[in-house]
Amino acid sequence: MAQRVYYLPHTLHNWPYARLMNTYYRQAQAQSVAWLESFHPFFPQEQHVFNKCDLSLLSALTFPKASLYDLRSCCDLMHTFFTLDEYTDALGPSDVKALCDATMEAIENPDKPRPEGENIIGEIARQFWRRAAVDVPRPCQERFVNTWRTYLDSVVEQAERRSNSYICTMKEYLAARRNNIGSYSTFVLLEICLGLDLPHEVMAHPLIVALNRDATDMIILANDMCSYKKEVLANDADYNAVTVVMVNEHTDIAGGIQWISDYHDEIVEHFLRVREDVINKNGFPSWGTDIDDQVAKYIDGLGQWIRGHDEWNFGSGRYFGARGLEIQKTRAVAIE
Repeated sequence: MAQRVYYLPHTLHNWPYARLMNTYYRQAQAQSVAWLESFHPFFPQEQHVFNKCDLSLLSALTFPKASLYDLRSCCDLMHTFFTLDEYTDALGPSDVKALCDATMEAIENPDKPRPEGENIIGEIARQFWRRAAVDVPRPCQERFVNTWRTYLDSVVEQAERRSNSYICTMKEYLAARRNNIGSYSTFVLLEICLGLDLPHEVMAHPLIVALNRDATDMIILANDMCSYKKEVLANDADYNAVTVVMVNEHTDIAGGIQWISDYHDEIVEHFLRVREDVINKNGFPSWGTDIDDQVAKYIDGLGQWIRGHDEWNFGSGRYFGARGLEIQKTRAVAIE
């Protein structure tokens, strides 16, 4: 195969949030990895991929202010996502739905033992949420259950599209991936880590919804640009924004990356503008000093999540192996 090189844009060059690292990283990592591995969930190749990802590092970078207890919960969530993804990747739609149904029931009934002989993903999900939900305000718990249901529906939808080798439009792709990437459930953990107790009416306000959507789109686009090489080499790049843009815009890799970079810049600008509107109460009401302060903490948490995710893309070994930090500087990615 001839070498092809593409260049990753500096998507966060104007981002006002700096890299932070949770000091409990190694402790939370040890606890969460030991918990997951007690289920013996992976074959050797899957275990190698899991170790390379270092999802505990992702949690430490994206939840830098979490307590040890809550950071462990964040690591557990990332490990639950990873395990479900590994288990469903090679399955058809009906089998994927069965696994998703098991985890949904587990999240809805965390105190109920899972059925004998069920795939372990149900018990993994149950134990994660039973621990994470301790002393969490009821609205926050309800938001997690609802976002988890939406996430699972999108996992099943992805399986259906994968089985049909369907290349969707960019609008269709983003609509599906916003749920499929799991960010909305993850952002509920952000509330937990920051000790927030926000009513549904606050979190359902159009400007908060817009911020969550913008943050999610940035995660999707950054993830897809960084994962593109890995997916191309695995012949699994159909469900990637770079491919979607290339097909729909009739362009090459460089053109696809440029289109995504331009779109990402628009999202960054919109997020920062909406952030200022919320903080300055421009089209956003005040719910009193306490709630207003909590909203500000939540928005900063979203901003920190974006920075942390970008750092993890290059620092984990997931996409670029040992060359990640070098590529973070040069931005040059060679497909060979």
